[in-house]
Amino acid sequence: MKIHETAFIHPAATAFGMLEMGPLSSLWPGAVVRADLNEIRLGEGVNIQDNSTLHTDSTGSLFIDDYTLVGHNAMLHGCKIGKGCLIGIGAVILDEAVIGDGAMILAGCMIRGGKKIPPRAMVIPKNGDIVIYEKKAKPEMSIAGCLEYIQLAKRFQENVFKPFTKEEENQFVEEAKSIIKRYGI
Repeated sequence: MKIHETAFIHPAATAFGMLEMGPLSSLWPGAVVRADLNEIRLGEGVNIQDNSTLHTDSTGSLFIDDYTLVGHNAMLHGCKIGKGCLIGIGAVILDEAVIGDGAMILAGCMIRGGKKIPPRAMVIPKNGDIVIYEKKAKPEMSIAGCLEYIQLAKRFQENVFKPFTKEEENQFVEEAKSIIKRYGI
């Protein structure tokens, strides 16, 4: 494992194998990152929330680019996720799927193997399938969520548990907008 010194792994998370975690990335309680068969790489500021599972098989790796938020109970297997994305609660993304920068995969979506989702698309579940709305995503909200999780990791290490203020929330959104400009999302 190659874990950046600023990355955070909650004591109740499980991670092993060919895992690389970038700066300020985090794994939360119940998350399982099983990099036993191939490489799993998390970019800067990526957070993998509670009870999510990341795995691959021998034929493909898994890559999550910078400032992507992976919600609770998500299942990612051998896929590629771009920068500034949201992977919603309970979403499933399968082998060789590619999620473009700034896309939002909303709660409960199943992205089948090999599916390509365009940058900044919003994807919703509908009757066991998905509907893709191009250019409807709001990556500033996804990135702001990542910035919150960076602060949550720091708070956890300091044993501080309290809500964010409205001013802090606004600051996360403003910082997210500058990250979007920097990355060209």
